[in-house]
Amino acid sequence: MRVLASILCLCFCTLLQGQDALPYSPSQAGYHDAGMELARYCLENNLISEARRQCNLAAGHEAATAILDQCKDKTDAYTAAAWGGFLDRREAVQRRRALGAAAAGVPAGNILNIDPDHGPSRNAQGQKWHDALGWLSAADHERLSPLVTKEPPSNAKAPHEPTWDKPFVVQGKYFTLVTDLPWARALKYSSLLDRFRDYFMGLIGDVIPARAVPNVVWCCKSAETFVAFTREAGFAMGATSGGLHVGSLGTVFVNAERCDEVGRKNKARDNLARTLYHECAHRLTEIGLRGRNPGVWDLAMTTEHAWIVESIAVVFEDLYFDGQKAVHKGLEDQRKYTIDKFWKAKGGAVPSLAAIFTQGAQEFAGEKPVNSIEKYALVGSVGWYCLFTKKDRFRAAYLGLLVDYYRADTKGRDFEARFGLKLADFETEWKAWVLK
Repeated sequence: MRVLASILCLCFCTLLQGQDALPYSPSQAGYHDAGMELARYCLENNLISEARRQCNLAAGHEAATAILDQCKDKTDAYTAAAWGGFLDRREAVQRRRALGAAAAGVPAGNILNIDPDHGPSRNAQGQKWHDALGWLSAADHERLSPLVTKEPPSNAKAPHEPTWDKPFVVQGKYFTLVTDLPWARALKYSSLLDRFRDYFMGLIGDVIPARAVPNVVWCCKSAETFVAFTREAGFAMGATSGGLHVGSLGTVFVNAERCDEVGRKNKARDNLARTLYHECAHRLTEIGLRGRNPGVWDLAMTTEHAWIVESIAVVFEDLYFDGQKAVHKGLEDQRKYTIDKFWKAKGGAVPSLAAIFTQGAQEFAGEKPVNSIEKYALVGSVGWYCLFTKKDRFRAAYLGLLVDYYRADTKGRDFEARFGLKLADFETEWKAWVLK
């Protein structure tokens, strides 16, 4: 079996190393052949749910039935190496399908739905690539390129007086920070983001692969700038929003003024850092589990388990660095306040997990059955419970559900099949812990 797996892997890598175009439409003969190679890779690497999906996408293909047969009675074993390998192969397939589409004269916009990094199509739309900032308009490329400072020493002199038109662009090891904050703060948060990434991957990098693409953080000094910039980017936010991650753009937007204001009100250690960690946890999770996936709307249309997206981000909010030491508490002060103020108070009640877990992306974003503050407290505490308090029992199930959510495929197994007990029993145990 190991020899067969090695042969299949070698054949697949040889197939993908070439630059020959592939059929780009499911209606074309041979389109699903590459999908079957992906399915075989998934089968051999215990990515069983993805193997099944690739076969279902190629319904009727002669190889699909045999692969589905071999998937019977097998379960997923997600690892960063296996999943990262799948993403590499899938993206290689999409690049070659884009070559086929380009050769056929398909419009640039449609080609980018196949491969978002197809250079000629991006160029045709007036965009240019920058290694630190990704795809930019030609004007922004010309404006920002001279401003990039790569991993400067902490005591480096400010290169210029910052404005949003002429910001600091600090390229760290893993993130590029674009900001009009003072130079000392720009250096501080650039360094913290790199340290955060190392901590994040050290904690869950066995399941979430690290992907080498630009991760850009646009951090606006003023709320006014943040509102105008997010509107221009097509994701308009209000002045009271602290920040957001936009997966389709591969970027994070942060409102430093609002973060600092909330931090002063809550007497937080560094609320801007908290917000950066939260939003960048979204970034690392999404790029690690979806890769350069051209799909934009599939996550927005999910109908259950959207809670886990915020859960993994809330887990990292309370992280801070004390010298060389990373300090990561359990339920940090703001969430603890929610638990003590509302859930432990006389007449208070812990929200039902079932009511939250059955919500898809659109429902979870609303204020029912409880407000967002309580939702975030709830899902953050569940994430902590699974990853730390009961990690031997629930860590693998929690991270497996996280992978499946970003695959937009959570319905293949119910809660009990994943976690080994009924949701009601899990809720009883979790509630006793969260209220103690």
